[in-house]
Amino acid sequence: MNPCPPGDETRKRAGLLQYRTDANVLGTVYAYRPGPTAFGLWCDLCSAYKERFGDKKKKDVQPPYRSLEAILRAVLGDWARWDVSNGQAQLITGAEMTTEDRYDVFLYWGEAIFPDGHGRQLAQQLAELVAQAPLLPYPDLPRPVAGRRSLSWWPGELARWRLAQDLARINWKLGTKDPIRFTLCTDGALAAIGHELPSAPDPQGRVRRLLPRIKIGTAATGHSSRHAVTINAVTTLLANRWYGVATVLLSNPEQPLAVAAHTDGPAWQRRLNVPAVAASRRLAGLPRLNRRVPPFPETLDEQAIAPDAELGAVRAIAPKSVVTPGLGRGHGMEMFRRIEEHIDEHCERYRSRSPLYVEVPDLSVPPGKTGIRISGPLLPQDLPAAMDAAQLDTVLVVALWHTDEVRARLQREIARQWNLGDDFVAPDNTVVPDVIPGRVYLLFLEDKAGALTHGPASSAHRQQQLEALLAPHRTPGLTIAALCETQWDPDRKFATPEEKEQAAAEDGKWPSKAALARMGITSQYIKQAPAPVPTHKKNGEPCSPKYIEKATAARESGLANSTENSLRDMLRGLGLADHRLGTAFGPLPLHPWWHIGIHVRRHNQPRQYGQRNTKPAPITITLTALRPTGGPSEPWTMWAYSPVTSQWAPYRHTRLAIHAAELGLDVSDFETVGDESHQAAAAAQITEAALLAARTQLPLPGPMVIYVNGDTTEYIWAGLRDENIGQQPTSDLPRPASWLPGYGLPRAQRPLAVVRTITDLERIGRPTGSYIYGKDGQWRRTSTTNSPFQLVSDDGSGYLPDFLLINVPRTYAAGPGGRFGGEYTRLAPQATARQGKNGYAHTAVRLTVIPTAETADADRIGKIGVVLTNQGVSWDGRQTEPAPLRLARQIDKDHPYWRRSCDEAEPQTPESNESSGRP
Repeated sequence: MNPCPPGDETRKRAGLLQYRTDANVLGTVYAYRPGPTAFGLWCDLCSAYKERFGDKKKKDVQPPYRSLEAILRAVLGDWARWDVSNGQAQLITGAEMTTEDRYDVFLYWGEAIFPDGHGRQLAQQLAELVAQAPLLPYPDLPRPVAGRRSLSWWPGELARWRLAQDLARINWKLGTKDPIRFTLCTDGALAAIGHELPSAPDPQGRVRRLLPRIKIGTAATGHSSRHAVTINAVTTLLANRWYGVATVLLSNPEQPLAVAAHTDGPAWQRRLNVPAVAASRRLAGLPRLNRRVPPFPETLDEQAIAPDAELGAVRAIAPKSVVTPGLGRGHGMEMFRRIEEHIDEHCERYRSRSPLYVEVPDLSVPPGKTGIRISGPLLPQDLPAAMDAAQLDTVLVVALWHTDEVRARLQREIARQWNLGDDFVAPDNTVVPDVIPGRVYLLFLEDKAGALTHGPASSAHRQQQLEALLAPHRTPGLTIAALCETQWDPDRKFATPEEKEQAAAEDGKWPSKAALARMGITSQYIKQAPAPVPTHKKNGEPCSPKYIEKATAARESGLANSTENSLRDMLRGLGLADHRLGTAFGPLPLHPWWHIGIHVRRHNQPRQYGQRNTKPAPITITLTALRPTGGPSEPWTMWAYSPVTSQWAPYRHTRLAIHAAELGLDVSDFETVGDESHQAAAAAQITEAALLAARTQLPLPGPMVIYVNGDTTEYIWAGLRDENIGQQPTSDLPRPASWLPGYGLPRAQRPLAVVRTITDLERIGRPTGSYIYGKDGQWRRTSTTNSPFQLVSDDGSGYLPDFLLINVPRTYAAGPGGRFGGEYTRLAPQATARQGKNGYAHTAVRLTVIPTAETADADRIGKIGVVLTNQGVSWDGRQTEPAPLRLARQIDKDHPYWRRSCDEAEPQTPESNESSGRP
């Protein structure tokens, strides 16, 4: 075990698939530097490549270095990289590469790009320069920068490759009769080629398959200066059609490396990279290389990957959005425990090299309901105080319904949550006063005009219908919140993709939600009940009584939960937060601080295929501020900011203003400095203005703590990146506001700290449980853990303000039905008949506290961040981010057209019509 701070040697520790590396792990690195002439030739080659084949922005064609590196690695059988930076081109390899191999690769590659005689002379000249370059050990090996994600920093990529090589040498014992070998691919991932997991045949006899893979990433190291890599295992669905396929694995039994080839072209017309195909077919014809380089297929034949075809040398990776009945996802807990055991046994240079996370003492964050963690809806006796904190006087809850079933279900749930009695009846078109005495009224209205129904009616037309329907009940000073019935069922099956597209286009939820927002009405939608459980199978046989009973119970439970959550989310949309956040602090001191979450999302830029975007992609940015109004038994107040309003206002006002406006902010008018993007410039400046305004516009002024998602905002604020944490701003910074949120403010007005949250397991590593020190002096691993942990400093003498909150998925925690893969791996014989099950494993959130004020207590702020992640405002389950950040993101997700106006358009051709929609 790693060294631990004195006195904590026996404290509970986290198991984590994250391993520290150093320069010795990289081995000897070789560099072939052909000189400045080669750099000019490469630029000429890239220009010709772009002219002949296009680029990513215009023709969805990968850059030339990507597919060239796949060929280089296949020929070498090891890591290689063609690196072009700072006016210099060089070939960097993890092993010696012969002169002949270097010459042939670059010659065949260049000749595939230059079609004429003069161009071929240039290709031959580049090949000769690379072949004649002397072999040199790489001088001045770059220092491993902790957590750096830049693709130009190759030592991090090589560190991942070296670990993958070690894993590829292991004979894995995963419960199968014979050991399993994972094949290393040229993209650095490992694939269990030859050990695919089949589904049961469908009625037509077709079989789909899962490919087990292991992926290695670079860890987010936070305040630690030690570089680390992470391991995660995934199950990848193999595609049975080429639509949307981005990666193709090419592998023969004798190949040391499987080639991971990326595809080019639009989703409906995929092809392999043309120069890569031409070069690989010529290289595969050479006797010395025919066992290393597979000949890329010139065309992607549908029959090669059809469900009824035998697996050959070609395997197509299906898009993540594809779901296949009969095949689940995920490996389950046991797979990751086995990976950890195999690394400890077979990989000596990684044994006991995991960063040490020790359980945080005296911090209780239970995932279930306890004395300090409150679950369930807001109680009626707590609503008046929460409404006062939200600056609400009286609220009229309007239930807009179509079907009697939805009306009855809503009435029962309202009566249950607000203690109105089982015999409560709300008449139609009549306001029921004092549902919550003096504060909340209730009204049921049938949508006879069809303002919420499916159809081509515009949002403006629906607004006219809703205004006429609600006009008799609107009075000054009365806040209206609507519970609306929607006909849209995301699980409904459609006969054709065209029918699904038409139903989605005519869904009445989105235009009516926008119309209600323009009217200043908070809305929450509730779906109609699904069809009753069938009593007979498709072939006419009766279903078993046990199945009918179980399916009916699941249907009723799902309806009850969705109805309860609709009412709770409506109250959250009004900005109501009761005392549960304060209660969750337990023994932690409850300071009068503003906890501010900053959510930034960069949109995809819609464009026609073959056309280049001329405007930068828009962004959505929202800020939410939470603060206790008093002690632990008092509610919290909730405010929000957006560039739509340019001022702080109660949460519901900002939310409605955003939902009433178009989705996304045009950032083209924001000035940039250097290589800064328009999105980064806009987000930094808007955030700085918001935090400056917070000093005067928020009630009850107080210190601020900022929460941001590091996975999505590190390109905006340089101080969030691992290599910059704890450092001073660099001289080339565009502006002080681009270092950290609030850094551009006067020193006395800066936030106490910025808390960076990370949820991407590729940057965290998959948790495997925890280790507990027994009375016999031995460490024993627990199967699961929900505890918070803190990172031990590099020298083992203390702790760093880096926290890890490990979570057990709710489906797994619910009982045996969700624990597939908990005791055996998906590859074991016991799992053969259960491949349709999903395998659930630990998830985690990483919180790194970056102090910006000398008086900030980073450890205490980190613990508060853990508490605000564990306890939500209206959600029962543990969140993946602190509550302020979750509430800011939820404003964006609740927008009527969230991610519905940013899809890439396709030309309407016969081919696209045949494969319209997702496969």
